[in-house]
Order: sequence, then structure tokens, then C-alpha cells
Amino acid sequence: MKKIYQILCLIVRFISGFIILMQGYEKITGGFSLEGLTKVIAQNEDSPTWYKQFFEHIIAPYTTLWEWVIPLGEIMIGLALILGFLQYYAALFGIFIMINYILADMIFTYPMQLIGFIIIALNVERLRNVSAHAFYKMFMKKEAG
Repeated sequence: MKKIYQILCLIVRFISGFIILMQGYEKITGGFSLEGLTKVIAQNEDSPTWYKQFFEHIIAPYTTLWEWVIPLGEIMIGLALILGFLQYYAALFGIFIMINYILADMIFTYPMQLIGFIIIALNVERLRNVSAHAFYKMFMKKEAG
């Protein structure tokens, strides 16, 4: 039963990694812009006031920087999850990003992705032996042995 649970967690990790990798790729290649979003969040009634202030004072003045940081961060999170490299930290950053998207009232698939990242973060110990580092250690043992 533990193996089945581990395989299910691995599938969640791969799917979550692939989805966020593709989101980052689409943002880089599709002309992602925060300009319109800053105006929408300012007028949005569902976003908390503190988040609107954060967006107005931290994000809006530096939209050019954030338009690169966000997609590159998503790509790095996706690669880390697919490879199993720093997967706990990748899942935490994924949680952070999904919460930001939800606070910005962009509710698409983000709640499901948030659940996937939480599952990964809570089961990182189970996923350690199916990571890039684990395969590297196994390969090095065979080479030395």
C-alpha cells in the first residue's frame, strides 16, 4: 500500500511540475503582461485591501521585472518538481504562487494546483527516493561498486 501511495504522490508531482512548467513557458512565449492585471486588482472587490496595496506598491512600479521573474520562477518550479530536485522548496514556492493567484481573484485551475503542491510538500519524505538525487546516488554506487 505504501508503494501505491508513493506512486500516486509521484504522479501528482509530475503533473504539478508539468502544468506549472507549461504555464511559465506560455507566459514567456505568449507576451505575458501585468499592466492590465494591476488595474483589475485595484478595482477588484474580492481581493483583500492589503493585497491591493501590495500589488500597487510592490508589483505595479516594477512590472517589467515581475513579467520575467514570474514565468522564470514557474519554469524553475516545474523543472524542480519533474526532476525531483529541491522538490520541497519548489512545492513551497508553488504554494506561494497559487495563493497569490487566488488572492488576485484568478480562480482557474489554481485551487487544484494548490492542493497538488500541498500534497507534494507534505509527502516530500516519501518522494525522496524517486528524485534526481536518489537516482544519482544509486548510479554512483553502481559505478563505485
